[in-house]
Amino acid sequence: MSISITPIAHLLAGAAGRHPEVLTSREELFRALTHHTPVGIFVSNTDGRCEYVNRRWTELTGLESSEAYGDGWLSAIHPADRERVEREWRESAASGKDSVAEYRFIRPDGTVSWIEGYATAMRNDDGDVIGWVGTCLDLTARRSAEEAVVAASERFRASFDNAPIGMGTVSIDGRWLQANEALCAVLGYTEKELRRLTLDDVTPRGERVVALGEHRQEAQFVREDESLVWVAFSSSIVFDRAQRPLYAVVQIEDIGDRKRAERELRRLADYDSLTGLMNRRCFLEALRRALRTIRRDGGTGALLVLDLDDFKVINDTAGHPEGDRVLRAAAEAMRRRLRTSDLVGRLGGDEFAALLMDVTPEQAEGVAEEIMRAVEAITVEHADTVLTTSVSVGIGMIDDETTLDEDALLADADRAMYERKAARRDS
Repeated sequence: MSISITPIAHLLAGAAGRHPEVLTSREELFRALTHHTPVGIFVSNTDGRCEYVNRRWTELTGLESSEAYGDGWLSAIHPADRERVEREWRESAASGKDSVAEYRFIRPDGTVSWIEGYATAMRNDDGDVIGWVGTCLDLTARRSAEEAVVAASERFRASFDNAPIGMGTVSIDGRWLQANEALCAVLGYTEKELRRLTLDDVTPRGERVVALGEHRQEAQFVREDESLVWVAFSSSIVFDRAQRPLYAVVQIEDIGDRKRAERELRRLADYDSLTGLMNRRCFLEALRRALRTIRRDGGTGALLVLDLDDFKVINDTAGHPEGDRVLRAAAEAMRRRLRTSDLVGRLGGDEFAALLMDVTPEQAEGVAEEIMRAVEAITVEHADTVLTTSVSVGIGMIDDETTLDEDALLADADRAMYERKAARRDS
């Protein structure tokens, strides 16, 4: 922005040429107008030497008006700008062309203000330059605001570029606009490659599994090599002054390690670490769900409780490590014989359980016999001997009229197992 007082300049010039008797009154009018204006005003002769400054100019520079006359005004120019400003001003004075420049004033107390200076030639009726009149507009507040914006932008850019988690910007329609190195590392793309993609392009099967807005969620993204990565995704919409959405700033953190740890914790909570079978708690929960299904939809099932015979002897004579080998072998034999729809778990020690769905009593007995033969075929070499074992099986049938809960069913099948174990021992 600049303020021109060229009409006043022409007014003064015309008054000097046509009506000398009114020149003094015109000068008084000029001084009165410039005295109260919020813009610094100066008047120079044809050589560019200062002859007048208004009150605002002295406020901007901290100089008295008498100190500005001649070339004294140059002392108000910041040393870093002084040579340039003087050169450009001399060139304009010599050519008669308007002068526009940005520079800094430095006051005697050291404070600095940014100025936009504008000067235009005063001409007589013949077009000859008879002097110069100019304005000094204080740009300090505007420059400070601009610098604050630049500084904030630089801080954001530094934080953006160096953030330890993935950061990017996405257009409202889902196009990638920017991505930092951490985001590129998570997704396996370069920033240039990402800018050719949309948010949908990095989600499984092109389905939008994340949404832009003030929220956080966990989702899977598709990496450049088509592998999946679990991420924590959050986004925030940036609006303009009219509250129109401009773009979204997104943060993406690779949580694959955490997800794997969670899966491992769930596995440890649900599965026996020695055999890999369901543990007692997990098996009973599965049995509870199966009971609800059979009671609701009908059908049948069989609960098998299996206990290795004389397993304590193996532990006592060969040691627990060899006993563990036998337990793992027995668990694998059971798993191989059962269908994928059947469930098997280790209840504790040398006791196991299996749940067979949609079987008759005869079929359940057949499966029990096959498991018994498979376990009896196990051989584990130890020193100069071969360890073998056998298993006793108790069966409890389930149908839609079964009223017992899972614990009672397990207890019934357990009693049946011990009865068979005792009968085999007596036979």
